[in-house]
Amino acid sequence: MLIIKARKYLAEFLGVAILVATVIGAGFMAAELRADPALSLLMAALAVGAVLFVLITTLIGVSGAQLNPVVTMVLVIQRVMPARDAFWYVVFQLLGGFVGAVIANAMFEKALIGRSDLLRAGSGQLIGELVASFGLVFAILVLIRIDRAVLIAPVVGAWVLAGHLFTSSTSFANPAVTFGRGFTDAISGIHWDSVPGFVVFQILGALLALIVFIFFYPKTKEQK
Repeated sequence: MLIIKARKYLAEFLGVAILVATVIGAGFMAAELRADPALSLLMAALAVGAVLFVLITTLIGVSGAQLNPVVTMVLVIQRVMPARDAFWYVVFQLLGGFVGAVIANAMFEKALIGRSDLLRAGSGQLIGELVASFGLVFAILVLIRIDRAVLIAPVVGAWVLAGHLFTSSTSFANPAVTFGRGFTDAISGIHWDSVPGFVVFQILGALLALIVFIFFYPKTKEQK
């Protein structure tokens, strides 16, 4: 049992680390190529969407490939997983976010632990995070309910890719990723003053998704 749990926690750690390294690495690469803003955004969107597809496909059989504290939170509320396991999931997700930032910084020969000066503020960006988190969590809950978990990888990858392109915040949609992006000076980083607001609206978006999901998909007598 202990080994099984360790595998789950380490899978969450590894998945978030790779995800954050991808986000930050794409930012550094865009800067090195001197890509214009539109191309930089497209590069990040494609890289993150593709990596999420790979990570979820390969890790879903180990930990469920939640890779996101708000997803874990909603599953606890839904009583899909125990709170004690969820606590350690979140701990390892946050550790993965930090290590992923260090890895990306090292790949591009930057300070291993950087600091972003990029403030991401304003009601528009916060609403963007609410929208991005809402769509992500809602899609996952629906696919689980209709027994289409096999589609989670492509759907989540597609949503996050699209979110990069249509949300004002470029779709962080993940507190662990937001945390990790605070440890770099890449263009995909975030100033620490902006982190709390992003996390709050990510949580609100996830809770709103849960409310809408319960309204659209009430439990049957057999499920209660």
